[in-house]
Amino acid sequence: VATYYLYMQYVHPFIFSLCNIIPMTPGDVLRKGSGTLCETLLQVQAYRGEIVCPNKYKDDPLKMYNGHLIESETYVGGHVEALNSGVFRDDFLYKFILDPAAFDELIANLDRDLKFAIEEEGGKKLEDVEDYEEQKAALIERLRELQATPRREERPSIYHLDVAAMYPNIILTNRLQPPAMVTKQACASCDFYNPKMTCRRDMEWQWRGDLFPASRNEVKQLEGQLKADSDKYEASAADIKARVKTYSQKVYKRTHDTTTETRTAHVCQRENSFYVDTVLSFRDRRYEYKGLVKKWGA
Repeated sequence: VATYYLYMQYVHPFIFSLCNIIPMTPGDVLRKGSGTLCETLLQVQAYRGEIVCPNKYKDDPLKMYNGHLIESETYVGGHVEALNSGVFRDDFLYKFILDPAAFDELIANLDRDLKFAIEEEGGKKLEDVEDYEEQKAALIERLRELQATPRREERPSIYHLDVAAMYPNIILTNRLQPPAMVTKQACASCDFYNPKMTCRRDMEWQWRGDLFPASRNEVKQLEGQLKADSDKYEASAADIKARVKTYSQKVYKRTHDTTTETRTAHVCQRENSFYVDTVLSFRDRRYEYKGLVKKWGA
């Protein structure tokens, strides 16, 4: 019974909502990966906008980095920084050291925060709150009490903070999309180019690659051996990588070395917003659906 309840409460509405925007059966929605679902959603939007879908971009399978063949490459994704890791309970006493200066900032922005909580999150009008000044004064008094004694030992209140639609909002804020990744040379030939332009956003990211220890010359020798041993005119990239991996294991006693590098991506803010608009509509629909779920469950 508990399993069925959890399914009907969380899984079933999720499947239903996905099938509303992606033309797939429930079985396909559950079976496909997130990348395939995103591609399908983009294809649906492209069909509605009469946009031709380009072929998938394929990297050079034999790309080199600093004289070494790249086995695989990716990026270092986001991660959570734990300010104080551990297991916490609300019935134990914990020691807290507060920053008194931070409370001045909280009090200064109290009207703004209360207005956001009442109008944006609560869906009410600020004028309809009858005891607004009294509640505000009570909050200020509690903040002043905390500020007066920054070193405290008491039972905590535990909150779970979640960033709603974090990745879609990052995409929307920076207008991130595949065709918007440009080079400085492309910007220099753009009609809107000028030295003080603000339509290109430079963003740093961490590149991570697994490299074969074998040098470029050794890779060329192994490629020549493969061509000599095979009847084919050209050796496939998979065969070359397999031979290089075996060679590296025998000669260097390891199959790969991992390296990271900070790179800068140039994002054009004037590019056609097809991808960004798709993400925006998906995010807004998600917000709308989550709001209706709360309304239906009330």
